[in-house]
Amino acid sequence: MNSFLSFVAEYSYLGIFLALGLGIMGLPIPDETLMAFAGFMAFQGRLYYPSAVLVAFVGTSCGITIGYLLGKAYGHPFLEKYSARVHIKRKLHKAEKWYSRYGKFALFIGYFIPGVRHFTAIFAGIALMPYRVFAVFAYGGGLLWTLTFVSLGYFLGKKWELVLTYSHKYTVPFAVLITLLLLFNLLKTLRRPK
Repeated sequence: MNSFLSFVAEYSYLGIFLALGLGIMGLPIPDETLMAFAGFMAFQGRLYYPSAVLVAFVGTSCGITIGYLLGKAYGHPFLEKYSARVHIKRKLHKAEKWYSRYGKFALFIGYFIPGVRHFTAIFAGIALMPYRVFAVFAYGGGLLWTLTFVSLGYFLGKKWELVLTYSHKYTVPFAVLITLLLLFNLLKTLRRPK
């Protein structure tokens, strides 16, 4: 983790942009910690707070958009091609309908759930969610997420590392609960006879 923080400290805005873009795409980068550290750097006067939030948001938005486009361009055609062979075509279409109904909420809150945020955009692309709907919920959630963690780092100042301690303490149980609820709803939809 220290290498990521050093990277952000050395390359400031460019480091934030690259790290968050790659982190949202699934690389094992401690996103919340980096944003809190960026907020701390703004607290120190090494970064301008509004610019740190903006760059974090743009990096996050680029990463999630790439995931969406990959899911749409490659994931959906792949599943369409092979779903008939493995007899899941009907279930695939049910899952697409479910995701078009509830996936937008997964996009919005998925940022706050480690491990989930990396897949929500890909699934949105696979489910052929319209870009307009994707953009509203993905970018809205991204703005709230980046604003939250950069602000926490900024307002906590020298105690910015508390973000790491408390975000994992409270985020993991919340993440498990939300993930289980979404999975339960998806399974119920898939088992429902047509």
